[in-house]
Amino acid sequence: MAATRPVILNGIYTIRAESSNAYLNLEADPNSAGTVQFRNNSASQQWNITSAGDGDYTLHSVAARKNLRLTGPGEKEDTWTLEPRGHEAYVIGVSGDIRALEFDGVGPVKVVNRNGGTLQRWVIEPVPVAPIQDIAGFPIGAYFEIKAPGTNNVLLTCRLSTDDGAQIQLWPRPTDKDKLRSAAFFIDRTGALVHAESGRNVDIVDNVLVIRSRRPVASPANLWSHAPPRFTFRNGQIQIAFNSNPAFASTVDNIYPNDSWRNKPFVLARDSAVRPSLALHPIGDFNGWIPKVPFTPFPHYDTTLNKDWAVVPEESGAVAEPRTLWEIVPLTV
Repeated sequence: MAATRPVILNGIYTIRAESSNAYLNLEADPNSAGTVQFRNNSASQQWNITSAGDGDYTLHSVAARKNLRLTGPGEKEDTWTLEPRGHEAYVIGVSGDIRALEFDGVGPVKVVNRNGGTLQRWVIEPVPVAPIQDIAGFPIGAYFEIKAPGTNNVLLTCRLSTDDGAQIQLWPRPTDKDKLRSAAFFIDRTGALVHAESGRNVDIVDNVLVIRSRRPVASPANLWSHAPPRFTFRNGQIQIAFNSNPAFASTVDNIYPNDSWRNKPFVLARDSAVRPSLALHPIGDFNGWIPKVPFTPFPHYDTTLNKDWAVVPEESGAVAEPRTLWEIVPLTV
């Protein structure tokens, strides 16, 4: 019988094979497969585990910036179940399937019919809070601005809006201290990027950077309710890893062909050639996913769009272009 223990909370974890005392590992190489190696204290052994609702989870590699998923012909599943076994272990199963991850001590991790045996048991251990600074790259315990180098332009919300859905754009830095609040961001305890004045998470819809409220979890994740992308700051670039498809069906093939959101690295760019494809969706486009309640859940939903000052996710190139570089400036008195 499965053991009872607390549900895994969203966060960064290591995943250790109980049978070998080695760790699930995924390198940054886009062609790499999941392996099990002895502990190396690197991002390749750190996993952002996020609830996808209804008992399912995504396992997102911090190093590879992609979800752990099946890659065989016809395989698209990238959500998993975490089933308690024994004193501290879990069986990591394929959602809606009889298969599970197994490591027999040699070679790559296998996906076989689940049996709950020793070779299919994994110990999931939280990474201490301190390494978030290394993972996120942004200042911890501080508010900061995101600035285009060599300019006076910073990221802030369009028209200084704090409404759900407001676009984040590049704009000359406000001189008024009260207006400067709209250019303040911070990293919260989960490693998420947050717009300080509104308290809303930074998200991407299609290819528009927006702020959005936290919402009831949905299964499967959808464009209204999902884990926001993970933003990290490395080598002057703001890197983006999507936890779910950010685009509507009508736009996804143009913006993210061949499911590139899932398996390609992205960075935040300005002066981008993809700006003409920008569009903001009215609240009605999300109605199929919004829970029915006896009140208007979001009476103020901002769809004002400024294409000229837009910043967008772009596939990362082999060489960092200047327009993909940013400065992170702590806000101080």
